[in-house]
Amino acid sequence: MKKIVFPLLVICCISIVTVANGAEDIGKVVALRGQAQIERNKQELAAKVQDGILMIDTVATKEASKTKVLFIDDSVLTVGEKSRVVIKEFVYGKDDRSKAVFNLIDGKMRSVVGRSNTEVQTPTLVAAARGTVIYFETGVKNSVPYTTVLCLEGQVDIRSIDPTITGTVTITPGMMTTVSSGQAIGSPVKATEDALSNAALPGGGATSNAPTNSLANAGRAALMSPLIPQQPVSKTTPVKIGVVFP
Repeated sequence: MKKIVFPLLVICCISIVTVANGAEDIGKVVALRGQAQIERNKQELAAKVQDGILMIDTVATKEASKTKVLFIDDSVLTVGEKSRVVIKEFVYGKDDRSKAVFNLIDGKMRSVVGRSNTEVQTPTLVAAARGTVIYFETGVKNSVPYTTVLCLEGQVDIRSIDPTITGTVTITPGMMTTVSSGQAIGSPVKATEDALSNAALPGGGATSNAPTNSLANAGRAALMSPLIPQQPVSKTTPVKIGVVFP
């Protein structure tokens, strides 16, 4: 009996480790313009459309490049040029415990939040959202790290990455805020024309004269149109998506 049970335990342990290490695809590259790479296990792989994405992968883009990644919970990340984002955590199920954590290290990213509770971390803040379209831009200005967040749909709760700075700010459609390192989060303000233009990444999307209630449609249109059928991400979550860059 011991000879039978021990191999079974070993197999179970191997299976658990495989899932924990993100050995199964949690997403796919569905569109690419220019050059991007997937950093995995200290290796840099040139990204291609239909490439699988694993947990703990880093997606990085070159100059004048951008890419879109579709996840099994229907989340979509559009990564702008010269940007780096880490898939830090991804747990997906059919209940409210599903969670995705993305770490935008540098650059620009637009997120269409799917069915998971989603958290986006940057060098200056943490954003929590569900069923939301958000634009992020993070970098360094005058030697000070900063992040700008613009909400296109739903709402997003923002708090400082610095645990000594307390308080949460909620951003609603058409509003934005910028959080600099070591500073408290200011009150949201109406999105500027430049910010709305940047949120298109580029090639359509929200415009400065768009009514607030149309920002969501504009944001999704920039992600999903025009449509060309693509392969479903997984058998358990059939999704048809197509993206063509202008």
